[in-house]
Amino acid sequence: MLHAVMLGVAESYLGALAVELGHRDFALALLMTVPLVVGALTQLAAGPLTRWIGGRRRMIVVGATLQALSQVGLVAIALSGDTRLWPLLVVKTVFWTTGAAIAPVWNAWIVSLTEDEGRERWFAWRGAAVHLALVSAYLGGGFFLDHQRRAGALFRAFAILYLIGIASRLASATLLRLHADPPVVEDDGPAGVRARLGAALRGGEWRVALLVTGVMFGTYVAVPFFTPFMLRELHLDFDTYALLTSVAILTKSVVFPLYGPIARAVGLRAVMVVAGLTLTGLPLAWALAPQVGYLFVVEVFSGIAWAGFEFATFQLLLQASPASCRVEFFSLASAATGLAQLVGALAGSAVLAGLALSYREVFMLSAALRGAAVLLIATPLGRRVAGWPIRRVMLWLSNVRVVAGVERRPVVTNAPPTDGEP
Repeated sequence: MLHAVMLGVAESYLGALAVELGHRDFALALLMTVPLVVGALTQLAAGPLTRWIGGRRRMIVVGATLQALSQVGLVAIALSGDTRLWPLLVVKTVFWTTGAAIAPVWNAWIVSLTEDEGRERWFAWRGAAVHLALVSAYLGGGFFLDHQRRAGALFRAFAILYLIGIASRLASATLLRLHADPPVVEDDGPAGVRARLGAALRGGEWRVALLVTGVMFGTYVAVPFFTPFMLRELHLDFDTYALLTSVAILTKSVVFPLYGPIARAVGLRAVMVVAGLTLTGLPLAWALAPQVGYLFVVEVFSGIAWAGFEFATFQLLLQASPASCRVEFFSLASAATGLAQLVGALAGSAVLAGLALSYREVFMLSAALRGAAVLLIATPLGRRVAGWPIRRVMLWLSNVRVVAGVERRPVVTNAPPTDGEP
């Protein structure tokens, strides 16, 4: 929950800070993509970094502490009003990379800490608490920024939010340090980075990882365009925009506990398939009937579907990871999905400009790609297609950033219609 507070007040408003500093389209694109790529590549080194630092708990505490301290740079940029791109790009890359580097290690660690019959119930209630903290911090941060803008102290308000982010992440690191650190069997696996990555490819079950990669590729074809669509075509004001984008997160915090008993009744795979198919229809709803009141209802269904998809895929990934090289498995899965997000965003931009498509047509394309991923990988229809090539495909793809499943976080900006990012 403390980590989620940091996300809500700090990471969620990095785009807003960039826009207020005057950065335009190209700079915003660099700020979105460079940290993503560096973070994805850094995750591939999570295994050797963990062994070099001296264990999973130490690696995670060090990474969380560095992520907290990186926000000192954000405080300095906000207070000084530095409009140069490179300081913000460097600080955001360090912030993102330190968080991304510990994600596979945390996933491997949490397997050891939750190996009992209560795992599903624990993750259900954990998801509810985390998303409640996230949406509370996010809305609180947005209202605080609006109030301080009217008072003429916007950049000081940004600095205060990042100070809260620093304190929250340092407290989070302190609590992580107090966790147990069970003995691991990974150390008995093959020696060498290439050997361990190869063992993870051969020994892991990659169907769920490939599903998440495919769904996130389809999702990110449309992700960069939801905000300009809301600001340009729907003409939403900032308060309505903030409330609309928070509905799905709040809904997730409410429904997460319900997925524990649902999964016990029907199974995690059934939850995954139904939620994945529901995700397919969400961009269609945005494309076909984008009235504001209706979209609030759509976002409720979005929260329900994403909560189920995250809940099921994350736990299935935990089950699919080979014990002898678990960190490497999550590193590969995270790197693959991060690159899929990047390629999806670039592909969406290319078809929007090159084929002169409208936002609504791009949303329809996103729906088709999401549906294809679910049908071809997660249902019996696609088992012949997606059976034997999965490991080979994973060799070609080298972030699902699986800190907590496929978590969607709000990114709020006060950009002009062409500069927003959801």
